[in-house]
Amino acid sequence: MRKNIVTIITVFLGSSFLFGCQSEDIIELETKKPTTEIRVEDYSNLILDGEITKIIVSKTKGVHATVFEKDEVIETFKRLISGAVKENGIVNMANPELYIDVVYENEDKQSFYLWIGEKGQKSTLMKTDDTHTIYTISEEMTDMVIELDESIDN
Repeated sequence: MRKNIVTIITVFLGSSFLFGCQSEDIIELETKKPTTEIRVEDYSNLILDGEITKIIVSKTKGVHATVFEKDEVIETFKRLISGAVKENGIVNMANPELYIDVVYENEDKQSFYLWIGEKGQKSTLMKTDDTHTIYTISEEMTDMVIELDESIDN
């Protein structure tokens, strides 16, 4: 009889333990958000802060800058920046190939870093005030930037 009581207690405690672990897993699964959820801000584009009057581009920050004030070049940079798509994840980037300052009518500035891909590849853009987020630029825009890059002073 004593053996039966010990067996019943052992089975009861083992079942309680297993049941307790199982219900915790179910609760944990129910409270977690699905990882496939898509948020709109994850795929947002960059927004320009106003009407652009000039673009200042240099290969070394603050040295030998090229100033673009022609409408067609400004329009190209507008399309480049507004077409850039935000990428998820943590970034660790090398020094950028280009430093870009966008100057607006009210003399405010917005600054970016640009890593130029090879012809036919995507490029990478980053706001200087948010170095934890990158944006990708299409292959077509990369090809246009490569052409512009050739006219920038070293």
